[in-house]
Amino acid sequence: MTLGVATSASSTNAKESIDSRARHLGTSLHRTLKQIATEGLENWPQQRLSQLSKAWRAALLQMGVLATEEEISSLQNAVAKMLADSRGRWILQSHPDSHCEQALAYRDAVSSMVKTSIIDRTFVDKDVRWIIDYKFSQPAEGESEQLFIERQTKLYKAQLEHYATLYKQLEDKPVCCADRK
Repeated sequence: MTLGVATSASSTNAKESIDSRARHLGTSLHRTLKQIATEGLENWPQQRLSQLSKAWRAALLQMGVLATEEEISSLQNAVAKMLADSRGRWILQSHPDSHCEQALAYRDAVSSMVKTSIIDRTFVDKDVRWIIDYKFSQPAEGESEQLFIERQTKLYKAQLEHYATLYKQLEDKPVCCADRK
């Protein structure tokens, strides 16, 4: 959808710093989470989850990545952690007005060009619009989980605020942003 929104997008420096291999792994994870959310958690028993590695290998190979065992294991761990966490399951469960990878077009205030932002997951819960931004990342060696979360939150804050601005101009609902790291 195209919006007559006068806003500027967040900096792309964070995205530019991720190498293509990591981007492809993240894309594979995003596609899996989209599929789980779209089909419903109840349609993803452990047996089906255990078969994901074959699909990831094939998808990554099409992207030019010969995945290592460690990379496939990290994808499996990310999905397992998401599904083992009550908040993760809440994000993936069925909600009113839910979308995965929703494209929102807007007019950039600086360049006057129409641009598009892709929202990983969004839905309405108790009359609040939730915006979810997945990240496939982990703490640096020796970095505490708390410092990692603070660093990631700071790094992607402008991006989430941009998404919130777009939704606030679309509908009259409170907006909350969240990310899964």
